[in-house]
Amino acid sequence: MVNEYLAEVKANMSGIPADERDELLQFYEEQMMDAGLTTDEIVAKYGSPKQFARTLKVEYFIESDNDAAQDAPAGKRTKNLTMMILLIVLGLFASPILIPLAIVVVVGIMSVLAIFLMILAGIYMGIVGALAGGLFMFVLGIGVLTQTVGTGIFYMGLGIALTAAVIFFTPLVWAVTKALFEMFVTFLKWIGRRFLSKKHTPVTEG
Repeated sequence: MVNEYLAEVKANMSGIPADERDELLQFYEEQMMDAGLTTDEIVAKYGSPKQFARTLKVEYFIESDNDAAQDAPAGKRTKNLTMMILLIVLGLFASPILIPLAIVVVVGIMSVLAIFLMILAGIYMGIVGALAGGLFMFVLGIGVLTQTVGTGIFYMGLGIALTAAVIFFTPLVWAVTKALFEMFVTFLKWIGRRFLSKKHTPVTEG
């Protein structure tokens, strides 16, 4: 029966606010009832209750991130993204047919993440190095100013220039970093939709 199937789905939808969860399930209840689907037909179309619940949760966290990516607090978004990634990985491994692909996807995710972190570390190490170099040059210039005025002024000017460059380029580097991160998140969302959301029409209401 539809009600029994959706009751099991509901039991596996922890993490979604109750009002949004109930609205989502009501949508599919009406859809299933209108189509007159039997339990076997529902399972064939949507998967087991646990699989369907996972699919709905993936869609929920993807859509929630799309709606709140710019305004959500960093801590909340990090929590949502972590849950989304975990659900995508578990969803891929839950299907025997997709296990080989899941392994490839996980390795790919880890590789992209490792490259991203290395690039990020390199960028910020460069910023710290340039800032430290600028301060060192400035202090060195002060130190030799009493001995050689021209050399002291040169080092002080070089130090100020390096420090100014860091101040100028830091917002740009941060913007590039955010853009790379958003590209990575978009890639993960594509994986979730491509392999876990192909059996139902996502809800776009609300």
